[in-house]
Amino acid sequence: MIDKNINLTKEYLNSYSIETTPSVYNKYGKFSEIVNKKNTVYVTYLPDENKDNVINTVKKLNLEGFDVVPHLPARTIKDSIELEYFIKSLSVECGCYKILIIGGGGKQKGSIKSTMDVLETDFLSKYNFTDVGVAGHPEGSPDINNYELDDAIIKKNQFALKADFKMYLATQFFFEAKSLIDWESHLETLDNKLEIHAGIPGPASIKTLLMYAKSCGIGNSLRFISKQAINLTKLATTRTPDKLIYDLAYYKNKNPNSKLKKLHFYAFGGIKKTSDWLKSIQESDILYKKNQFVSKS
Repeated sequence: MIDKNINLTKEYLNSYSIETTPSVYNKYGKFSEIVNKKNTVYVTYLPDENKDNVINTVKKLNLEGFDVVPHLPARTIKDSIELEYFIKSLSVECGCYKILIIGGGGKQKGSIKSTMDVLETDFLSKYNFTDVGVAGHPEGSPDINNYELDDAIIKKNQFALKADFKMYLATQFFFEAKSLIDWESHLETLDNKLEIHAGIPGPASIKTLLMYAKSCGIGNSLRFISKQAINLTKLATTRTPDKLIYDLAYYKNKNPNSKLKKLHFYAFGGIKKTSDWLKSIQESDILYKKNQFVSKS
């Protein structure tokens, strides 16, 4: 009998998205030999990044034939003039009509303080954006308390009802399916209708994973890394899929009404390393199944 969970695991791995930075793109010059063009590439906009570097990276990736989703960190943008410049440039200069809006780390640089501030400007509709991701935090956030996070989910859902573009939740990364499952259960109490794209960490050193987990304030993942250090180290070299991916597929099959739609990979150990790891999983004859690894045949 065909294992539906394995089928969905493979489906997720055939349609994932992956994240990079302008500096990483400049290092390679092009991604066509690193990432399959069927996979969406997100471009981060860090607090100390120049917005024109983000714009140029998006433009180059689009010219290569990639589906590109740049980040827009609200608190990094100074005012509505700079905001419109960034959004207009992505649309008019880059031919990009998808975006991920986040609050953004670091200090607020100007008058824009939140994702809702960006959404309510109407610039995204003006410049013909079709898909808009907003942030989801399965394990909370060091910058926002849980009440504010819930309020943000409610307001984003309300806004989505009147928006002329599709909205979805792109989550912070986590290491256990339970984090996503518990979070989605909570979202149901808030009447969430938005699709979920689950953030998955690619292979990286324990030191690197701990650094990112601490910076994001995700306590459950910090505890998980500490307990699973040996297993996570092995993850960087194994040709079999991470248990987390299979567990999410299992959850989705058991709960077909779940809003979980797609996997998004954070390339903490490098985009080539993460992409090569994912390719090895796709090509492997070994699959994860119910706490054991088995042959596809």
